[in-house]
Amino acid sequence: MKKRNNVNNKIFYILILAVAILLVWVVYNLYQSVYFGTNYDKALNSETPGDICATPPGYTNEQWREHMGHHPDRYKECLK
Repeated sequence: MKKRNNVNNKIFYILILAVAILLVWVVYNLYQSVYFGTNYDKALNSETPGDICATPPGYTNEQWREHMGHHPDRYKECLK
């Protein structure tokens, strides 16, 4: 009987560890989505209306060109 309790305890602790890892992963991903979501909204709002290629305030021309290079699908007409 003692051996069976030992196996049950191991299973219990493995499940607790799995739940803890899952919880840390969920919290981390939630933090990342909230943090980067806010920055993405801020970047979109800083674009010049009607001209997404124009350098927005707070960026140098070089910084903005580098940023656009990271998003070639969004800024393809600017990178020609």
